[in-house]
Amino acid sequence: MDSEIDFSTYTLDELYSSARAIDREAYPDRAKEIDDLIKMREAQSPSENIVSKVAGEKATRSDRLVAAIVDGVLGVACFIPVFILVGFDNLSQPTLTLSAGLLGYGILSTLVLHGYLMYQRGQTIGKSLMSIRIENLDGTQASFTTIYFKRMLCMQLLSLVPSVGQFIAGFVNPLFIFGKDKRCLHDHLAGTKVSYVD
Repeated sequence: MDSEIDFSTYTLDELYSSARAIDREAYPDRAKEIDDLIKMREAQSPSENIVSKVAGEKATRSDRLVAAIVDGVLGVACFIPVFILVGFDNLSQPTLTLSAGLLGYGILSTLVLHGYLMYQRGQTIGKSLMSIRIENLDGTQASFTTIYFKRMLCMQLLSLVPSVGQFIAGFVNPLFIFGKDKRCLHDHLAGTKVSYVD
């Protein structure tokens, strides 16, 4: 049984994202509800359509998505030399040694790309571009230890577990952001949120 989603609480930006993502054949009523809400919001005065990006406010799902895409593209770019060196045939059936080596390389490349920003500002490159950062629930900047070991590394390790771990890390984890508090599974595990900064 499908649970009801209160789209009326979504910002216009989030409604646009939902309208693009929803399976219109499977959920025609929900799609119509989203379309109607978009028309209603667009008809309102322009000032009501501006997404609040005040420092301390939780980041919108769309801004977090853009930041994740930027970080993801950078991460894939770092792995291109590895894919060429190791070969796609070996990657399709990795040995334990290869898996450990890939994990080590992933950790190293993450620290090279984002380590300074995570330590100094609670950000990754993508989050810095979107003016958002990772915070503790009390609004203070999250520490490097919290960001990397509690938020990132646990998901990296979980993704190494075939099927179930990959499903949780790759699918269930980001789905949590559609909850009312806009926090992914890794945010819940680490006790963090993502908010705007000046």
